[in-house]
Amino acid sequence: MNINNPIDEYIKKAELLYSAGKFEESLYFYRQAIEINPYNATLYKCCGVLLSRLGRFDEAIISYKKSIKIDPEGLSAYKGIAYIFKELKKYEQAYFHLKKASDINPDYETYNNLGVLCCQMDNIREGIIYYDKAIMLEIGKSEAYCLKANAHVSEGEIEKAILSYDKALENEEDFSNLDRYTFCERRHLKNGICDWSNFEQDLHWLNLKIQKKKSVAPPLVLSSLLDSPEIQKLGAELFVHDKFSLDNSLGPINKYAKNKKIKIGYFSPDFSDHPVAYLVTELLEKHDKSKFELFAFSLSPRIESETRLRIEKPFDEFFDVENLSDRDVASLARQKKIDIAIDLAGYTTNSRPGIFSMNTAPIQINFLGYAGTTGSDYIDYNIADKFIIPKDLQKHYSEKIIYLPMCFQPNEERIPLSKRIFSRKVVGLPETGFIFCCFNNSWKIRPNIFKIWIRLLSIVDGSVLWFPAFSKPAINNLRNECSKLGIDQNRLIFSVKEKFREDYHAKIKLADILLDSFPYGAHTTASDFLRSGVPIVTLQGTSFASRVASSLLLNLNLSELVTTTAVDYERLAIKLATNPKYLKEVKAKLIVNINTSSLFNIDQYTKSIESSYIQAYNRYHDCLMPDHINAT
Repeated sequence: MNINNPIDEYIKKAELLYSAGKFEESLYFYRQAIEINPYNATLYKCCGVLLSRLGRFDEAIISYKKSIKIDPEGLSAYKGIAYIFKELKKYEQAYFHLKKASDINPDYETYNNLGVLCCQMDNIREGIIYYDKAIMLEIGKSEAYCLKANAHVSEGEIEKAILSYDKALENEEDFSNLDRYTFCERRHLKNGICDWSNFEQDLHWLNLKIQKKKSVAPPLVLSSLLDSPEIQKLGAELFVHDKFSLDNSLGPINKYAKNKKIKIGYFSPDFSDHPVAYLVTELLEKHDKSKFELFAFSLSPRIESETRLRIEKPFDEFFDVENLSDRDVASLARQKKIDIAIDLAGYTTNSRPGIFSMNTAPIQINFLGYAGTTGSDYIDYNIADKFIIPKDLQKHYSEKIIYLPMCFQPNEERIPLSKRIFSRKVVGLPETGFIFCCFNNSWKIRPNIFKIWIRLLSIVDGSVLWFPAFSKPAINNLRNECSKLGIDQNRLIFSVKEKFREDYHAKIKLADILLDSFPYGAHTTASDFLRSGVPIVTLQGTSFASRVASSLLLNLNLSELVTTTAVDYERLAIKLATNPKYLKEVKAKLIVNINTSSLFNIDQYTKSIESSYIQAYNRYHDCLMPDHINAT
């Protein structure tokens, strides 16, 4: 480079400033160079990169297009535009430009990104084809295998996904930051189909990695495997630092004026036929509209249903934001001057933690959907009760705790009665014999708990174990495990999924007791069974997810159904199954307490949670830092 040439001097300064992270100053010198040579495609491309880094996407696109006009074979300019459109969730335009890049010179990165875009446009099969093309170019790299596994999951092809993860793990030494979670993602998929091969070894590996402060597990996976709030907090902190650290790009939120009505924003991908929606709908309907304005931010595509129509009505404004970037969603919330942002998803499927990392509102709260700590420094509160998070466990939560006076979980007060009549014969259960059941998700079942369940079958003659409609691989694996443990696999009964919730509630009354899973226990399912008059045997741990059923039972004055050791859990189940008089007494007490407890009193629940919102709001406007709150 001839530094005596003015354009060379500008480019050199621009490059140095870029390296120092001074993007605005770097942009100035690149533009000075363009003034001298307006036909240099590379200069426009460099400006596009800088404008993109500065969040000035419209200007960046214009600059990239100028580069392409000068050099139609400019590979990096096409990629630059594509990545902007991808960030803006304009996937078709992103695909068009990335396809142009691949036509010029296909490479591993481009094929991977084309695969991602296809999957985001629901063209999963085409996405898998692109991942296979990437794999053919770079067989030794793991990222394409991981992405392909995700695509197979979207198609419900769990066994193919696990095989793809296996391939990725063969290249473990080459892992990038994007696929360091592969080991635990695979473990979670295997749990989902009840494949417990290498379970204890995997658990030991995970424990060691987290203790060495290696971020290897998404928080939901961690909480499903380990009953340790201390480890869960550490794992969440590592994860959020790696993936969703605080993003100040939108700047601080200027303090809004204190209004008569507090603006509450509920953010969720589950405003549909989903357990979270079932629990929260009546709460939304009961909110005091003289005190609160309600705003919904739906993070998933709209699916027509009675639940969706019902859940939309209480909101003053309802935004479908699944196609907006995290930045745009956070900006929208700020435009609406949301006072309190409620994250109903945390780290569950289709959640968007990145939105909250940009601070959508002065007060941000984790509630209901994710049973644990977020590990972040931008979520202010976590809603619980004094049994879920006793004082001695507060230190394992990054948030301050909002304590509701009864159970933290809202529960439906009104459920329509089914018009169908269910009998054992109709649903495929034996005419006689004790019905143990577990209607939790298959990924919640751990091999040590399953062994207890099989021992129960061996002890209680004629008993069966009733499950919901699991996938075919999960059914096959559970049956095989049952046979290995010496019990006829036909004593495992698998249900079919009911279309209507009222039918589901009517059907589950056929069970004698629900056996809770551990360490991630029943939440909505526990509420459903208790309402239906079915006792729950639960094993209480120390983590949030392991204590929800216990909280429900304690609020129903049924502490006798809460156990703290595996031995007591098994003994209690045997007692209920072999002592008809005791079972009858427990069921009678449950039915009476259901009718007299405030557990299903949504009016009282709503007033309590509203009192906590008001306290958090007043603390903020009194310039006080978040602190533990006791709702009234």
